[in-house]
Amino acid sequence: MLGIFLVAMAVWLHSPAEGLAGVGLILLGMLNFRLPPFPSRGRFPKLVRRLIQAEVVWVNKPLTRRKAWEAVQLALGGLFMLGVLWWGSLPGLGLTLGGFVLLRVRRANREAGIDP
Repeated sequence: MLGIFLVAMAVWLHSPAEGLAGVGLILLGMLNFRLPPFPSRGRFPKLVRRLIQAEVVWVNKPLTRRKAWEAVQLALGGLFMLGVLWWGSLPGLGLTLGGFVLLRVRRANREAGIDP
């Protein structure tokens, strides 16, 4: 997670050294360090487990039109975020965060039985 943050900051600040440090941290995160089990108490570990489980479920789904569309949206969103960070556009960041908030509200409404 820290590696992704450093890469995003490097793109925002145009800093190659920081970008290399971020990529290095991402690569280090792929190594097997035989760490003790992840704690199971608290809100943060539950959130991390849910996010990892959602990713595993998505990766293991067969490739359908919906999954392909989701992958295209993810790629375009990633490119958009790289552009926003590169140009240092605070309104773009604000719109992106606002969009994520609206998506979360929409999901909560659907789970509560409210149709948008």
